[in-house]
Amino acid sequence: FTPHKDFDISIIWHNLDSRSDFLTFRKESQGPIERILIDFARVLESGMFTVYSVNAYSHLFCVTVACEKNKDEGVMDLVLSV
Repeated sequence: FTPHKDFDISIIWHNLDSRSDFLTFRKESQGPIERILIDFARVLESGMFTVYSVNAYSHLFCVTVACEKNKDEGVMDLVLSV
């Protein structure tokens, strides 16, 4: 996939599980959205997240998940891989 050169895509994660110290995370990516979707699918293979909502647009990728693990338990490695 060829990255976008003229705009970034915002990637936003919301965690509904209050037991975790991972609540919300945002980063920018050059995309494209197709690559982001594939990377997100790989993250789901870990079994660490329950997905409640996925919104994907050309300029935004926003997910609402539940994850009881904390940031230092591998969550951030997975989130940053998208």
